[in-house]
Amino acid sequence: MDDKIHKEMMCYYHERAEEYDELYKGIIGRTRHVTINPQVYRQDIAKTSEMVARFGTGSLIDIGCGSGFWFLYYARNCSRITMLDQSKKMLQESSKKVEQLGLEESVNFIQGDFFRIPLGLSIFDCALIGFLLSHFTVKQEETFFLKLQRILKPNGKLLFIDSAWNKERQKHRKKEGVQERVLNDGRVFQIYKRYFDRLDVEKMFQRYNFEIKSLYIGKAMISIIAEYFHQKIA
Repeated sequence: MDDKIHKEMMCYYHERAEEYDELYKGIIGRTRHVTINPQVYRQDIAKTSEMVARFGTGSLIDIGCGSGFWFLYYARNCSRITMLDQSKKMLQESSKKVEQLGLEESVNFIQGDFFRIPLGLSIFDCALIGFLLSHFTVKQEETFFLKLQRILKPNGKLLFIDSAWNKERQKHRKKEGVQERVLNDGRVFQIYKRYFDRLDVEKMFQRYNFEIKSLYIGKAMISIIAEYFHQKIA
């Protein structure tokens, strides 16, 4: 990925923090990059929220947690939660949700790049990655999963939520490439984005030793719960 695009993308999500939840709340008209029927998003968010509400146990890490929308659904399933994001503004939005549930003592916030932040070996029972891998190149994806494997306990669980690729999306987007994003104040940013169909995620999870346990594919979102099977070296 071009370094300029990467920096612009980081800036975009930082500046979008306060309006990031608009899509989840159904304020679709102000979310200018949306190209699919708003009702489809509402349906997919409802279905995915049900999956998130069933997910989590023990120690969980929410990687690229953003505004913390999914926290409201998994939080009470876990005894300890780490919320990690590069954006200070996103973490501030997440902290509001933590305070809303009164779970400050159970949550640890880390501001930084997942690739650079030191994390211990086999310390998390589960991990959530929402709309993060779609902003990684395949090479970054590989590096991400190698680190994820190190920090997850054997048989650790993973919840993957991201953007689905289908014929409807194909009318408006390329499957991979640079896209334009516009904030509510009119500022325009370029970001890198890719989409996933069922075959993409099945191959990806198999490649990194994750077994799919539950899967939802909507017209806007794809959500998967998987288990990491640790292969011991003889």
